[in-house]
Order: sequence, then C-alpha cells, then structure tokens
Amino acid sequence: MSQLAQIAFLCAGLGYLAALSASFLPRRWALLSSVLLIPAVGCNLVAVGLRYFQAWPMLPMHLGAMALPLCLGLLAMFSGHGSIPGWPVARRISLGATVSLVIAALFFPKDFYLPFLKSKTLLAHAFLWFSLFAKGCCALSAAWALCAWPFGNAQAEGVRPAVALQRSMRWAALGFGLWTVSMFCGELWCYLGWGTPVVWEDPALTLTMAGWFFYACVLHLHLARVWNLQARAVFVGLGGLLMLALSCLPDFGPFRLPVLP
Repeated sequence: MSQLAQIAFLCAGLGYLAALSASFLPRRWALLSSVLLIPAVGCNLVAVGLRYFQAWPMLPMHLGAMALPLCLGLLAMFSGHGSIPGWPVARRISLGATVSLVIAALFFPKDFYLPFLKSKTLLAHAFLWFSLFAKGCCALSAAWALCAWPFGNAQAEGVRPAVALQRSMRWAALGFGLWTVSMFCGELWCYLGWGTPVVWEDPALTLTMAGWFFYACVLHLHLARVWNLQARAVFVGLGGLLMLALSCLPDFGPFRLPVLP
C-alpha cells in the first residue's frame, strides 16, 4: 500500500469511528452519523482507487480488507434511516464491524504481492466486487439478527424480534444472490485462466463457496421454520459474523505498525 493510500485509509477509519460514536447520540442527532459517513466513505474510495490505479487492468491483490469497509459504509449510508425501528442498533453493529475491519487492515496488511496476469479480466473484478457487497449484505443480516435477540436493545426502540429477523432474512437473501453471481464469475475466471472451474488452493474462492453454503443453510432454516425464532436469530447473528471474519482472513498478513509521515 502506498503511503498516500494508507493515509487516506487511516482517515476513513477515523471517519467511521466518528460515525459510530455519533450513532450513540440522542435521536435528534441521528443525522450527524450519516453526515460523518460521507467523508469516511470518500477517503475509503480514494484509498481503494489508488490501489486500483497501481494495478489496473489487473486485479489488486488482497484488496478485500480495504474495500469491504467501503461496501459496509455505502450500505450503512443508503440502506435505511433513523425512522425505521431498530435501524440505529443495526447501524451501530455494522459500523462496529467496519471499524474493526479497518483496524485489522491497518495493523495486519497484506498488500506486498504483485497482481498476476491471469487477473487481467473483468471476471476477476466482478468476482471481487460481487463478493464484497455480498459480505456487506450478510453483515447487515447478522446485525438485524442480533436485534432479534431477547436481550437486544432494538426491542427498547419498538422493533419486534419477528420483524427484525424478517429484515435480516431479506439482507441474507440479497447477499446469497450476490454471492451466487460472484461464484459464477469466479468459476468462469478459473476456467479461462487455469482450465478448471475451481482452484482449491485459492482461499478466496473456497471461502466464497463456504459463505454461499452457509447462507443457503440460513435461508433453508428460515423457510422450513424447523428452529424457533430465537434459535434462528442466534445462528444467523453469531454464524454470520463468524463467517464474515473467516472470509476476510486471506486478506490479512503479519502484524506491522502503520507507516505514516
């Protein structure tokens, strides 16, 4: 990561942290969190753009840890507003995940590998971005599922657990669809580049498949209604956050202190 990209990413992290802090203010200050997200997303976009500029037309390696906070920030900006019961709690959870990802990406960078020629295809870029937005949708699904817990703060704001879980499943269905498109693009990319639909040695592809199977199971359990509401909420909330964390591991490297001017 260039020094300018690292500075922009650090500024984005501070902006996300400020937006997270503002989300705990009284309801009359709810707009402040959205306003603070604008410069944070802008700085994050600059950092991602600089990485792309250095590698284009090839795919920048290990970009997920830097680009996923951008996807989460965009979803937090445009996916809801304070008048929706329970949305402030879901936003706090998603912004908390965003800040955690930024901290991990700053202290565990993995950006010292050159892109390879076989990533010089739009399928590689489509695989990455559909996967990133799928993870963002699934993070919001986990956030809404946590709101459905019996000890969740969202119930104090007037949202019923059944409603919170229903919103969680909508995000899970959207994420599942995006993950399906990402897998399709990834398999075409693998076939054209390596002659096989699946490169099992690539953790990004195998973890994408694991996420797809997990949310296929989530949607099946929801539609079959074999488990009760609380059991489904716990499974989607904890399992979704664990799946998100595991899917980000290939983009993290050894511990290093950020190099700043």
